[in-house]
Amino acid sequence: MNITLKISRYIDKNSLSNVYFDISATNYRKKIKSELYVRAVNSSKVEVEKSDVNYISKNILLQKLREKASQALENYDSEEWSLLDCEGFLSKGVEIISIKSFIHENFTHLSIFTKNDYLNTIGVYSKHLGLNRTIYLKDLNEANLLLFKTNMLFSGLKLSSINSYIKKIKVLVNKAYSNNLLPNKNIFRNDLIEKESHKKINRNRKKFVNIEQGISNAESIYDLQAITLFVIMIIFKGMKPIDMVKYKELDHSIMINNKDKYIYYISKGIKRFVRFEENIFNLINILKTSLYYTHFEKNPEVLAPYNNPYEVFNLDVSKEIKKHKNLWNIYQKKIKKLLGCNYKMANTLYVNYIDDLEISQNVRNILVGKNDGQEVVFDIENPLRNQINEVENRLIQDFKIGNLIALVENRMNLLGVLESKSKNTNWQRPIDFIKTISSI
Repeated sequence: MNITLKISRYIDKNSLSNVYFDISATNYRKKIKSELYVRAVNSSKVEVEKSDVNYISKNILLQKLREKASQALENYDSEEWSLLDCEGFLSKGVEIISIKSFIHENFTHLSIFTKNDYLNTIGVYSKHLGLNRTIYLKDLNEANLLLFKTNMLFSGLKLSSINSYIKKIKVLVNKAYSNNLLPNKNIFRNDLIEKESHKKINRNRKKFVNIEQGISNAESIYDLQAITLFVIMIIFKGMKPIDMVKYKELDHSIMINNKDKYIYYISKGIKRFVRFEENIFNLINILKTSLYYTHFEKNPEVLAPYNNPYEVFNLDVSKEIKKHKNLWNIYQKKIKKLLGCNYKMANTLYVNYIDDLEISQNVRNILVGKNDGQEVVFDIENPLRNQINEVENRLIQDFKIGNLIALVENRMNLLGVLESKSKNTNWQRPIDFIKTISSI
C-alpha cells in the first residue's frame, strides 16, 4: 500500500487547493481530504508557498500530515492495522489548532471581558456536546452545531442565550475561515438562529420617586451603595457596570478650557465624556467613603485611592473577572429588589430622557454615544458645546441629584455609617483616613 500527499486540481474562490491523502493498494483507491488548504503554484509538488496566509502554521500542519501518513503506513505494513483502520485514522485529521489558542492569538483587539465571553462560549459548546477534551477548530461543523443547539434546548436554556452562543461561534468560524484555517464557513443552517418574539416595550418613563423610595427602603449600606451606583451610571450617560470600573480622569492638557473637569470611558468604540460638577463630586465622594467602610479591610485592592476625587474603583480590578463579577452580582440583586430593575435600566432611563429633549440631532448623537464629539465638547467657541452643557446641567436638576445625595447621606447616618464626627473630616494623608476607618 502507498499513502501520498497530493494537491487537488480544484481551486476554490479563495484561490486555494486542498491537500489530501491518496491511499492506493491492490484493488483499492481512496482520497481523504485534510484540513490544509494551500496556494498551489505547482500541483505536482506539495508545499506551502510563502505567499500563503499563516505560512508558518501551515508548514507545521503539512509536516504533521506527513507524519500521520507515515504512521498509518507503518502500522499497516506491520499488519497492526487494516485498510479501514488507516482510512479512519487519516480521516480524523490533525488536531493542531485548539479554539482557545485561536481566540488568544486572533482576538487581541478585544477587551478581556469580551475575549472571556468567547472562551466561555467554547466551554459551553464542549459541555453540551459532551466533549471532555481540547476543542479544535475542526470541531466546529454543521453536525456538532445542530447537536449543540438541540442539547441546549433540552437543558432548558433561553432562546436568547442559545442565539447569543451561536452568534459568537459564527464570529469564530468566519474569522477562522478568513485565515484559511477552516475549509467551509457555511455550516449554519438558516433556522439555527431563531427570531425571538418580542413583547411590545412599555415606553412609560420610570418615575424618579422610585429611586427615592428605594433609598427609604434601604436596610443596609450595601443597599445604598447599589442605588448610588445606579444613579451615577445614569448621570454618566447611561454607562454599564464594566464602564464604572474602567472610566478614567481626562488629561486636562488636551482640553482648551482646562477649568472644567472630565472623565471619559469607551463604549462600543465611542469615547463618552462626562463633565464633573459639584453634585457629581459629592455623589462620588459619598460612594467612595461608604465603600471604604465596607471593603477596605477585606478587599482594599478593588478601591481607588480615597483622595482621588474622580475614580471609585481600582482600574486593575477590571482585569480580574472573578472579583469584578462577584462585586456586581451582589449589587445587581439588591437593585432588582429595591428598584425592580437591573443596571441596564440606567441606560434606558438616560436615553429616554435625551430622546424627550428638543435638541439638535448632532447634540443628541453625541449625548447618546453615536459620536464621540470630542471636537465639540472641548471647543468653547462651538455653540453645540453650550447645548451639551445645558443638557448635562438640566439632567442633574431633573433627576434631583442634590436631593438624592441628601437622602442617601441621611439614610447612611441612620444606619450609623456616616457619623457627623467623621464625614466632614478633611484627611490630609491616606494614613489619616485609614486610621479613622480602622477605629470605627
